[in-house]
Amino acid sequence: MRDSSWKKVARSEDIREGKPFSADLNEKESVLLVRKGESLFAWSNACPHVGCPLSWGHIHGDEIVCGCHNARFDITTGKLLSAPAVDDLPAYEVREEEGEVFVGKQHPLSFSMPAGSDSRSVVILGSGAGGSAAAESLRREGFAGRIVMITPEEERPYDRTLLSKFFLAGDMGFDALAMRPAAFYEEMKIELMTGRRATEVKPAARSVVLDDGSEVSGDFLVLATGAAPRRLHVPGADQAGVFVLRSFKEGQQLREAVAGAGKAVVIGASFIGTETAAYMVSRGIDVTVVAPESVPFEQVLGPDVGKRFVRMHTDNGVTLRLGSQVSRITGNGTADGVELSDGTVLPADLVVVGIGVTPVVDYIESSGLARDGAVPVKRNLETSAPGVYAIGDIAKVHGEERVEHWVVAQRHGEEVARSILGTGGGLSYAPFFWTRQFETSFAYIGSAPDYDETRINGDVENGSFLIGYFREGFLAAVGTMGKGKSLIRYGLLLDKGEKISIQDFEKGL
Repeated sequence: MRDSSWKKVARSEDIREGKPFSADLNEKESVLLVRKGESLFAWSNACPHVGCPLSWGHIHGDEIVCGCHNARFDITTGKLLSAPAVDDLPAYEVREEEGEVFVGKQHPLSFSMPAGSDSRSVVILGSGAGGSAAAESLRREGFAGRIVMITPEEERPYDRTLLSKFFLAGDMGFDALAMRPAAFYEEMKIELMTGRRATEVKPAARSVVLDDGSEVSGDFLVLATGAAPRRLHVPGADQAGVFVLRSFKEGQQLREAVAGAGKAVVIGASFIGTETAAYMVSRGIDVTVVAPESVPFEQVLGPDVGKRFVRMHTDNGVTLRLGSQVSRITGNGTADGVELSDGTVLPADLVVVGIGVTPVVDYIESSGLARDGAVPVKRNLETSAPGVYAIGDIAKVHGEERVEHWVVAQRHGEEVARSILGTGGGLSYAPFFWTRQFETSFAYIGSAPDYDETRINGDVENGSFLIGYFREGFLAAVGTMGKGKSLIRYGLLLDKGEKISIQDFEKGL
């Protein structure tokens, strides 16, 4: 008699190599079936990042690639290969009998502290996307030595991207933001030094001097200090009621202020600024966005996409004062309005400043590692000092432009762990980011700060399109609303260095 825990889910002929296949196990759970040669594998169909069905994505060589946010997993082991997910895929027992496929119990995850010992140590400065990914990836890759993570924040690592996307809009507490439970760091023997700020780096000694005068050194040093919000330098900008949104503490303060506000002004049409505006207007607040540019994101995403964001915000009730400069924040100790350069005063119960970020490199100015506000690194993320690495927002990789994206920093952390252990091959993935506003997502893959042409496939007005960014006739980056699976396919080609012409892009995949 067959064990009742096994369930028939497909015919063998349904599952072809290179094609993801999903089957429902019950109302809430589905399994992803993938074939590799003569072997069949069964994994949870929910991407561990935010639960997107992996069957919407791609099988690319030996990888399962999520079609939503580009996380990647090994097809035969389920092991996490690339962010933004942080967990492996749960596995299911699977077997084939007489042309039918049966799935059994789910296997528990196996991520644990590596066995053995290692006399080496790694000091990581920063607990954001890059720093936390570096620490976890060292353990995943088998490093059993000491790991020390130093951060000026009071909390353990958390997902900063959720602050403007979901935290403000809901009742989630810190645990919902946290990358891991507190016990994880104890189990993985990752030492967290919270509330500590670096004042100096000594590259030759691979050490960090902290704000209390103490010094921490290791065999390897990873600089992952990220970026800080740019401050608005106008009269009144230091008053109560003026907020930036970068940390959990700032998110808490802003969420509390929003609860009693009727009018708000957002200064800056950055992604943080527009995401925050979208959240506040959804809570019934009268929101005005002030920015100097005539079209948001025009330089990065092009005028067509920028105008789509304008329509999306105005259709949802946001007032846009584009082409405007701020002369001061009015109020007497507490902000009560924003005065524009033309004399207009916009009443406000609170003001949010979202005018971009600046890499945090002040502590390494005397080290010789920084240049023009960034840290040049090789493909393996090592600086000019042996054993000292820089990742994330502060890193300028192999002469390319810095990229200030959460997933990029995570992938830097993954790669720096491999570099330290001698198993890395250098960065290979095209940069990826996304923004979510008014239940609409825009995603972008590649890097094209100096694109010279664009082409659009689809309908920008209705939010279902791909836009290609070209440099000297070849594709450098792709953006999308509503065509995420196609975007990921282009990203896979960009990863490989494929030359995609304007004509090829216009034909489509």
